[in-house]
Amino acid sequence: MKQKVTTMIIEDDPRASYALELTINQHPDFEVVAISETYADALLHYELFKPQMVFVDISLPDGSGMEVIQKLRRDGANCYFIMTTAERDAKTVEQAVQQGISDYLVKPLRMSRVHQALDDYNFYRRKLATREQVDQGAIDQILGKRSTTNVRQTPKGIDATTLKTLKKILKTEQLTDFSVEDMSDRMKISRITVRRYLEYLESEGIVKMVLNYKTGGRPRRHYQLTDINLLN
Repeated sequence: MKQKVTTMIIEDDPRASYALELTINQHPDFEVVAISETYADALLHYELFKPQMVFVDISLPDGSGMEVIQKLRRDGANCYFIMTTAERDAKTVEQAVQQGISDYLVKPLRMSRVHQALDDYNFYRRKLATREQVDQGAIDQILGKRSTTNVRQTPKGIDATTLKTLKKILKTEQLTDFSVEDMSDRMKISRITVRRYLEYLESEGIVKMVLNYKTGGRPRRHYQLTDINLLN
């Protein structure tokens, strides 16, 4: 059995950490082994679990995520950091990049964007593991530099006709709160496919994902239309 990438979450909001844990564990190559709610817990848990990947929030009750990264780096931590935060100002992003983060995810986190960060990590590791030396082209590819050729005009995996149908349903029925299951029944396509299209609309700011905790069990993902005018 393939060994999963051990992952730690540093997040003081239990709901946010639960949602992130659920999202990471849905990826077949990653497994959450520890969740820390404070700066002190983060240092302790890192020593106990030595995770390969760390998702870290900036704001913590007894410090900051930046300080966690600085401390672990000084102590020789061999892991990759992904920042998760609601902070969007350019200076904060610059400071995070200077700390050597692998990615910067803005809250509220999208499942598709989290999985993209994990896939990027896998791609990076595979590329480096298969060669002893790399040329400029390979380095540019690993670091995600833009290519001047073969630029894709439409999102991968998004069919224009299916997307148009989904938008038409949302606009015609003026759905303000719905689940993947609701839309799957309406469109007569699989839930996995519907989720992919809804996550694309979420990335475009047309819908947003919220967690419904009034289910008596695990919270369910619901989607809400942000602005019907964006469907044009």
